[in-house]
Amino acid sequence: MNNYETTVKRWSESAENFNKSIQSQLFDENSVTVWTNLIKENALQKEAITVLDIGTGPGFFAIILAKIGYQVTGIDCTPEMIESAVKNAEQQGVKPELKIMDSHVLDFEDNTFDLIVNRNVTWTLYEPEKAYKEWKRVLKPGGKLLIFDANWYMSHFDPLAGREMTEGMREYREKYGELPEKFSMNVVEDYWLKLPMVGVQRPQWDKAALWKLGFQNLVFDTNLSERVSLTDMDRMLYGCTPMFMISATKATKAEEEEAFNRVYWDGAAINWGSNCLRDHHSFKKNAYLELLEPHFEEEKKYKILDIGTGSGFMATLLAEKGYQLTGVDFSEKMLGEAAYCAQELGVQVEFVQAKADHLPFDDNSFDGIICRNVTWLMKDPQEAFSEWNRVLKKNGKLIYIDGNWNLYQYDEEEKQRFIKNREELEALGEKKLYGYGHSSTVLIDKLSANLPFSKLRRPAWDQENLSQFGFNVLEIEENISQKVLTEIEQKREATTPMFMVVAQKK
Repeated sequence: MNNYETTVKRWSESAENFNKSIQSQLFDENSVTVWTNLIKENALQKEAITVLDIGTGPGFFAIILAKIGYQVTGIDCTPEMIESAVKNAEQQGVKPELKIMDSHVLDFEDNTFDLIVNRNVTWTLYEPEKAYKEWKRVLKPGGKLLIFDANWYMSHFDPLAGREMTEGMREYREKYGELPEKFSMNVVEDYWLKLPMVGVQRPQWDKAALWKLGFQNLVFDTNLSERVSLTDMDRMLYGCTPMFMISATKATKAEEEEAFNRVYWDGAAINWGSNCLRDHHSFKKNAYLELLEPHFEEEKKYKILDIGTGSGFMATLLAEKGYQLTGVDFSEKMLGEAAYCAQELGVQVEFVQAKADHLPFDDNSFDGIICRNVTWLMKDPQEAFSEWNRVLKKNGKLIYIDGNWNLYQYDEEEKQRFIKNREELEALGEKKLYGYGHSSTVLIDKLSANLPFSKLRRPAWDQENLSQFGFNVLEIEENISQKVLTEIEQKREATTPMFMVVAQKK
């Protein structure tokens, strides 16, 4: 008997008693009101809502949500449960669509539902990650996932929960004489011994699983007891495992990409901070100043914007020369490192969290813009360069340094040059080699896949296109690597020389 068949058998055996419990809730006005309001408060606020009730059982959620006008589909793997749900819906005067279906394999198109709800379902999943991925698939972008569950059977793994359960059972027995026939949380069952979620502390597990899947706006209410524990049985027998709620939103593709980028660069921040301080005390400080200073008159107090400042290396070295610097980055942790580095170096820089292509500054605000290893990250170069032009004063300078960092992934000739370079360096005993196919670069490779500059040869592109964004190209230096990189860095980046572009706003 496979996992699906085991699940169907277990809940078929429980269907009759479970239906009696759900029927009592359906005729309990207080219970209906509490659960209806709880879902409405956390659902999308729109007129027509399509809902999928996963593991509907005898149909409680499907019925109460259909009553308030939602378009509801309820699914369950157990035929007996669906039969009960159909009868209960008829008695309640509503007609949600009710289907037999495995919650791990949904027979719906992508982006079908505005809302997915379930209660006491996740703990029964035999492949929870697979199920969550499937639930995400059928949610519309912007749609909500609401999970209501508890750490069922945790009393067998947590001594405190075990003591609380024993006290609750004794209190119930003293008041009512016998424990309810359906109550079995104190008994070990072969069924739940095989379930991966039993004994796992939640909702911590869910937080990690949903985050990895790209869900956003994760909200956790870890104790709904005061609101949903409406009977003595709820309070005494289930009080040791309070019900929790998880609310999560399916992001749009663009939102997912942005969140991924933010997490990636946040993770790199501490290393970049170390690099900033190290480079300030190396030849690189003067090397970069020799590249930049000829384009700014030292006696003038230029107002300069460092876009994609990262840990603030470029901003801090120009601030040391007396220029008025503002650094922007979309990564909060990068800005934290930048502020730390500026403080350590004793310089004043204003740091602002912002996207490089949506700057929170007035037109004609800056005398100059600098950036290093940023332009390759632009999803829309036209939008970015036009925005930079907007905030520059007339005749203001734009100076950026970059490289064709990912061209080898999309150009066969560059790929072969890259591989040959890596082979030569390995033969010399070099260990710090990352790149094509390396496990450590999977995320950055994923990040680069949708970026236009990953597949374009530069700075030839820049020479040809900057004019249409309002710039005159003053100077392009196609290879500055020998000036700003150490000897070993030059060898590692031999197939990807760094270039510098100097342009002026028309």
